[in-house]
Amino acid sequence: MKIFLTFISCIMWLASSAQQEQRNTFHLVDAVTNKPLTVSVSIVRAKLAITTENDGVFMIPGDLKLMTDTIIFSVQNYDQLKMSLKALEGLDTLRLSKAILKNNHIKSTFLKDTLLNDFEDSDVVYFAGLHQNGEGFNYLQLAQRFDIDKTNSRLDAIQLNRLSFNINTNHDIVNNDKMYDYLDIEYTKFKVRIYDIDPSTGKPGKDLCTDIIEIKIADSKKARIDLKKYNIIIPNKTFFVAVEWMRDYYNAHYTYVFNYKRDAEKIISYKPAIGILPIFNKNLNIWAMDTSRNWIPYDTFSPFGTDLAIKAKVAYN
Repeated sequence: MKIFLTFISCIMWLASSAQQEQRNTFHLVDAVTNKPLTVSVSIVRAKLAITTENDGVFMIPGDLKLMTDTIIFSVQNYDQLKMSLKALEGLDTLRLSKAILKNNHIKSTFLKDTLLNDFEDSDVVYFAGLHQNGEGFNYLQLAQRFDIDKTNSRLDAIQLNRLSFNINTNHDIVNNDKMYDYLDIEYTKFKVRIYDIDPSTGKPGKDLCTDIIEIKIADSKKARIDLKKYNIIIPNKTFFVAVEWMRDYYNAHYTYVFNYKRDAEKIISYKPAIGILPIFNKNLNIWAMDTSRNWIPYDTFSPFGTDLAIKAKVAYN
Protein backbone atom coordinates (compact mmCIF):
# COMPACT_ATOMS: atom_id res chain seq x y z
CA MET A 1 0.00 0.00 0.00
CA LYS A 2 1.50 3.32 -1.03
CA ILE A 3 1.75 6.00 1.62
CA PHE A 4 -1.27 8.13 0.85
CA LEU A 5 -3.90 8.16 3.60
CA THR A 6 -2.53 11.01 5.71
CA PHE A 7 -1.83 13.34 2.82
CA ILE A 8 -5.44 13.25 1.66
CA SER A 9 -6.50 15.31 4.66
CA CYS A 10 -3.62 17.77 4.25
CA ILE A 11 -4.88 18.92 0.87
CA MET A 12 -8.14 20.10 2.44
CA TRP A 13 -6.00 22.48 4.50
CA LEU A 14 -3.46 23.36 1.84
CA ALA A 15 -5.69 24.10 -1.11
CA SER A 16 -9.42 23.72 -0.76
CA SER A 17 -9.94 24.49 -4.45
CA ALA A 18 -7.39 21.94 -5.70
CA GLN A 19 -8.45 19.28 -8.16
CA GLN A 20 -8.85 16.31 -5.86
CA GLU A 21 -8.83 13.78 -8.68
CA GLN A 22 -5.23 14.69 -9.59
CA ARG A 23 -2.59 12.50 -7.94
CA ASN A 24 1.08 13.35 -7.91
CA THR A 25 3.39 10.38 -7.40
CA PHE A 26 7.01 10.73 -6.30
CA HIS A 27 9.93 8.34 -5.88
CA LEU A 28 12.56 9.00 -3.19
CA VAL A 29 15.92 7.46 -4.04
CA ASP A 30 19.62 7.56 -3.18
CA ALA A 31 21.33 10.16 -5.37
CA VAL A 32 24.18 7.79 -6.30
CA THR A 33 22.68 4.30 -6.38
CA ASN A 34 19.09 5.24 -7.35
CA LYS A 35 17.90 2.70 -4.77
CA PRO A 36 14.62 3.59 -3.02
CA LEU A 37 14.78 5.03 0.49
CA THR A 38 12.44 4.86 3.47
CA VAL A 39 11.93 8.55 4.18
CA SER A 40 10.25 10.69 6.85
CA VAL A 41 8.11 13.22 4.98
CA SER A 42 6.53 16.18 6.79
CA ILE A 43 4.41 19.14 5.72
CA VAL A 44 5.27 22.01 8.03
CA ARG A 45 2.27 24.27 8.59
CA ALA A 46 -0.26 21.49 8.12
CA LYS A 47 1.55 19.53 10.87
CA LEU A 48 1.28 16.32 8.89
CA ALA A 49 3.90 13.61 8.49
CA ILE A 50 4.28 10.10 7.10
CA THR A 51 7.03 7.54 6.65
CA THR A 52 7.27 5.98 3.21
CA GLU A 53 7.46 2.25 2.75
CA ASN A 54 10.60 0.54 1.49
CA ASP A 55 9.80 1.42 -2.11
CA GLY A 56 10.21 5.13 -1.33
CA VAL A 57 6.94 6.06 -3.05
CA PHE A 58 4.44 8.62 -1.80
CA MET A 59 1.56 10.53 -3.36
CA ILE A 60 -0.02 13.95 -2.89
CA PRO A 61 -3.47 14.61 -4.35
CA GLY A 62 -4.45 17.97 -5.81
CA ASP A 63 -2.98 20.78 -7.87
CA LEU A 64 0.53 21.46 -6.56
CA LYS A 65 0.55 24.96 -8.08
CA LEU A 66 -2.14 26.01 -5.58
CA MET A 67 -0.28 24.81 -2.49
CA THR A 68 1.69 27.20 -0.30
CA ASP A 69 3.16 24.95 2.40
CA THR A 70 6.69 23.56 2.81
CA ILE A 71 7.66 19.89 2.63
CA ILE A 72 10.70 18.30 4.30
CA PHE A 73 12.31 14.95 3.43
CA SER A 74 14.58 13.43 6.06
CA VAL A 75 16.53 10.17 6.32
CA GLN A 76 19.16 9.27 8.87
CA ASN A 77 22.67 9.69 7.38
CA TYR A 78 21.36 11.82 4.49
CA ASP A 79 21.23 15.56 3.92
CA GLN A 80 17.78 16.95 4.61
CA LEU A 81 15.79 18.17 1.61
CA LYS A 82 13.42 21.10 2.19
CA MET A 83 11.32 22.74 -0.53
CA SER A 84 7.96 24.32 -1.27
CA LEU A 85 5.13 22.07 -2.40
CA LYS A 86 4.87 24.16 -5.56
CA ALA A 87 8.44 23.17 -6.45
CA LEU A 88 7.33 19.54 -6.76
CA GLU A 89 5.30 20.38 -9.86
CA GLY A 90 6.61 18.38 -12.81
CA LEU A 91 8.91 16.14 -10.75
CA ASP A 92 8.59 12.40 -10.27
CA THR A 93 11.93 11.48 -8.66
CA LEU A 94 13.67 13.15 -5.72
CA ARG A 95 17.30 12.24 -5.06
CA LEU A 96 18.74 12.49 -1.56
CA SER A 97 22.48 12.76 -0.96
CA LYS A 98 24.36 10.99 1.81
CA ALA A 99 25.77 13.25 4.50
CA ILE A 100 29.48 13.34 5.27
CA LEU A 101 29.70 11.81 8.74
CA LYS A 102 32.54 11.34 11.15
CA ASN A 103 32.44 8.33 13.44
CA ASN A 104 33.65 8.90 16.96
CA HIS A 105 34.36 5.24 17.69
CA ILE A 106 36.83 4.63 20.48
CA LYS A 107 38.04 1.11 21.09
CA SER A 108 38.44 0.63 24.81
CA THR A 109 37.79 -1.77 27.64
CA PHE A 110 35.22 -0.32 30.00
CA LEU A 111 35.47 -1.61 33.56
CA LYS A 112 32.38 -0.11 35.18
CA ASP A 113 28.78 0.59 34.26
CA THR A 114 25.77 2.40 35.65
CA LEU A 115 22.00 2.41 35.04
CA LEU A 116 20.54 5.84 34.40
CA ASN A 117 16.91 6.81 34.99
CA ASP A 118 15.92 3.59 36.78
CA PHE A 119 12.23 3.18 37.62
CA GLU A 120 9.57 0.64 38.60
CA ASP A 121 7.54 -0.60 35.66
CA SER A 122 4.33 -0.38 37.70
CA ASP A 123 4.82 3.39 38.04
CA VAL A 124 4.33 3.96 34.31
CA VAL A 125 0.66 4.82 33.76
CA TYR A 126 0.86 7.82 31.41
CA PHE A 127 1.93 7.66 27.78
CA ALA A 128 3.03 10.07 25.06
CA GLY A 129 2.27 9.45 21.41
CA LEU A 130 -1.52 9.32 21.55
CA HIS A 131 -3.83 12.26 20.93
CA GLN A 132 -3.56 15.33 23.14
CA ASN A 133 -6.06 18.14 23.69
CA GLY A 134 -8.37 16.65 21.09
CA GLU A 135 -5.71 16.67 18.37
CA GLY A 136 -3.36 14.06 16.96
CA PHE A 137 0.19 13.62 18.21
CA ASN A 138 2.09 15.85 15.80
CA TYR A 139 5.69 15.14 16.77
CA LEU A 140 8.19 13.10 14.80
CA GLN A 141 10.52 12.17 17.68
CA LEU A 142 10.71 12.34 21.46
CA ALA A 143 14.12 12.44 23.14
CA GLN A 144 15.11 11.77 26.75
CA ARG A 145 18.10 13.64 28.15
CA PHE A 146 20.68 11.71 30.18
CA ASP A 147 23.60 13.06 32.20
CA ILE A 148 26.69 11.15 33.37
CA ASP A 149 29.81 12.24 35.25
CA LYS A 150 32.26 10.81 32.69
CA THR A 151 33.18 11.73 29.13
CA ASN A 152 33.84 9.15 26.39
CA SER A 153 31.56 6.58 27.99
CA ARG A 154 29.73 3.90 25.96
CA LEU A 155 25.99 3.34 25.68
CA ASP A 156 25.47 -0.41 26.08
CA ALA A 157 21.71 -0.87 26.38
CA ILE A 158 18.37 0.85 26.83
CA GLN A 159 14.93 -0.21 27.97
CA LEU A 160 11.74 1.67 27.15
CA ASN A 161 8.17 1.06 28.23
CA ARG A 162 5.23 1.50 25.90
CA LEU A 163 1.47 1.09 25.83
CA SER A 164 1.03 -2.49 24.73
CA PHE A 165 -2.61 -3.42 24.18
CA ASN A 166 -5.22 -3.16 21.48
CA ILE A 167 -8.66 -1.83 22.28
CA ASN A 168 -11.82 -3.40 20.90
CA THR A 169 -13.92 -0.64 19.36
CA ASN A 170 -16.18 -2.83 17.25
CA HIS A 171 -19.27 -1.65 19.09
CA ASP A 172 -20.87 1.75 18.52
CA ILE A 173 -18.95 3.91 20.96
CA VAL A 174 -21.17 6.93 20.41
CA ASN A 175 -24.31 5.29 21.77
CA ASN A 176 -22.81 2.54 23.86
CA ASP A 177 -21.35 3.16 27.30
CA LYS A 178 -19.71 -0.27 27.65
CA MET A 179 -16.12 -0.43 28.80
CA TYR A 180 -13.53 -1.04 26.12
CA ASP A 181 -12.33 -4.63 25.82
CA TYR A 182 -8.59 -5.20 25.97
CA LEU A 183 -7.68 -7.67 23.25
CA ASP A 184 -4.04 -8.49 22.58
CA ILE A 185 -0.62 -6.91 22.66
CA GLU A 186 -0.14 -4.79 19.57
CA TYR A 187 2.70 -5.03 17.09
CA THR A 188 4.78 -1.95 16.53
CA LYS A 189 8.07 -0.84 15.03
CA PHE A 190 10.09 2.32 15.56
CA LYS A 191 13.61 3.68 15.27
CA VAL A 192 16.02 4.55 18.06
CA ARG A 193 18.25 7.59 17.62
CA ILE A 194 21.18 8.53 19.87
CA TYR A 195 22.17 12.20 19.90
CA ASP A 196 25.02 14.24 21.33
CA ILE A 197 24.16 17.53 23.03
CA ASP A 198 24.27 20.66 20.92
CA PRO A 199 26.65 22.82 22.96
CA SER A 200 25.14 26.09 21.76
CA THR A 201 21.47 25.26 22.50
CA GLY A 202 21.44 22.35 24.96
CA LYS A 203 19.12 20.50 22.57
CA PRO A 204 19.76 17.16 20.82
CA GLY A 205 22.59 17.62 18.32
CA LYS A 206 24.36 15.29 15.92
CA ASP A 207 23.75 11.54 15.65
CA LEU A 208 26.16 9.45 17.71
CA CYS A 209 25.26 6.23 15.89
CA THR A 210 25.36 6.09 12.10
CA ASP A 211 23.72 2.65 12.03
CA ILE A 212 19.95 2.57 11.62
CA ILE A 213 18.44 0.97 14.73
CA GLU A 214 14.94 -0.27 13.89
CA ILE A 215 13.05 -2.06 16.65
CA LYS A 216 10.09 -4.40 16.23
CA ILE A 217 8.14 -5.65 19.25
CA ALA A 218 4.87 -7.53 19.54
CA ASP A 219 4.71 -9.40 22.82
CA SER A 220 5.91 -7.07 25.56
CA LYS A 221 5.32 -3.64 26.99
CA LYS A 222 9.08 -3.35 27.48
CA ALA A 223 11.65 -3.12 24.73
CA ARG A 224 15.11 -4.15 25.97
CA ILE A 225 17.67 -3.18 23.36
CA ASP A 226 21.30 -4.32 23.49
CA LEU A 227 23.49 -1.68 21.84
CA LYS A 228 26.98 -3.04 22.47
CA LYS A 229 27.55 -4.08 18.87
CA TYR A 230 27.16 -0.45 17.76
CA ASN A 231 29.99 0.79 20.05
CA ILE A 232 28.18 4.09 20.67
CA ILE A 233 30.65 6.44 22.33
CA ILE A 234 29.24 9.37 24.32
CA PRO A 235 31.86 12.11 23.98
CA ASN A 236 30.29 14.57 26.42
CA LYS A 237 28.57 14.26 29.78
CA THR A 238 25.11 14.68 28.25
CA PHE A 239 23.37 12.66 25.54
CA PHE A 240 19.84 11.92 24.32
CA VAL A 241 17.98 8.70 23.49
CA ALA A 242 15.13 9.35 21.06
CA VAL A 243 12.23 7.39 19.63
CA GLU A 244 11.53 8.13 15.97
CA TRP A 245 8.01 7.26 14.91
CA MET A 246 7.55 5.35 11.67
CA ARG A 247 4.30 6.92 10.62
CA ASP A 248 3.29 4.26 8.12
CA TYR A 249 0.27 2.08 7.41
CA TYR A 250 1.25 -0.67 9.85
CA ASN A 251 1.77 1.67 12.80
CA ALA A 252 -1.37 3.71 12.20
CA HIS A 253 -4.43 3.30 14.37
CA TYR A 254 -7.48 5.36 15.23
CA THR A 255 -8.61 6.85 18.51
CA TYR A 256 -12.08 8.22 19.20
CA VAL A 257 -12.16 11.46 21.19
CA PHE A 258 -15.36 13.06 22.49
CA ASN A 259 -15.73 16.83 22.11
CA TYR A 260 -17.76 19.07 24.39
CA LYS A 261 -20.93 18.15 22.47
CA ARG A 262 -20.26 14.47 23.22
CA ASP A 263 -19.67 13.82 19.53
CA ALA A 264 -16.97 11.29 18.72
CA GLU A 265 -14.11 12.46 16.54
CA LYS A 266 -11.80 9.96 14.86
CA ILE A 267 -8.13 10.87 15.28
CA ILE A 268 -5.24 9.01 13.66
CA SER A 269 -2.28 8.12 15.87
CA TYR A 270 0.85 6.07 15.36
CA LYS A 271 2.32 3.40 17.59
CA PRO A 272 4.14 3.17 19.90
CA ALA A 273 2.91 5.25 22.84
CA ILE A 274 5.96 5.81 25.06
CA GLY A 275 5.72 5.76 28.84
CA ILE A 276 5.99 8.90 30.97
CA LEU A 277 7.42 8.73 34.48
CA PRO A 278 5.16 10.34 37.12
CA ILE A 279 7.98 12.25 38.80
CA PHE A 280 8.72 15.87 39.63
CA ASN A 281 12.22 16.53 38.36
CA LYS A 282 13.59 20.04 38.76
CA ASN A 283 14.47 19.99 35.05
CA LEU A 284 12.33 19.03 32.07
CA ASN A 285 14.32 16.29 30.33
CA ILE A 286 12.04 15.54 27.35
CA TRP A 287 12.48 17.17 23.95
CA ALA A 288 10.13 16.83 20.98
CA MET A 289 10.86 17.22 17.26
CA ASP A 290 7.99 19.03 15.53
CA THR A 291 7.01 18.80 11.85
CA SER A 292 9.47 21.59 11.05
CA ARG A 293 12.12 19.27 12.49
CA ASN A 294 12.90 21.69 15.30
CA TRP A 295 13.54 20.45 18.83
CA ILE A 296 11.26 22.01 21.46
CA PRO A 297 10.64 21.20 25.15
CA TYR A 298 7.88 18.61 25.62
CA ASP A 299 5.88 19.90 28.58
CA THR A 300 2.52 18.23 27.91
CA PHE A 301 2.63 16.37 31.23
CA SER A 302 4.23 19.16 33.28
CA PRO A 303 4.69 19.81 36.15
CA PHE A 304 4.98 16.05 36.67
CA GLY A 305 6.11 13.76 33.87
CA THR A 306 9.47 15.40 33.25
CA ASP A 307 11.08 12.17 31.97
CA LEU A 308 10.32 9.41 29.50
CA ALA A 309 10.19 5.81 30.71
CA ILE A 310 13.58 5.02 29.19
CA LYS A 311 16.51 3.50 31.09
CA ALA A 312 20.06 3.64 29.82
CA LYS A 313 23.01 1.41 30.76
CA VAL A 314 26.30 3.23 30.29
CA ALA A 315 29.82 1.75 30.61
CA TYR A 316 32.80 3.87 31.62
CA ASN A 317 36.30 3.73 33.07
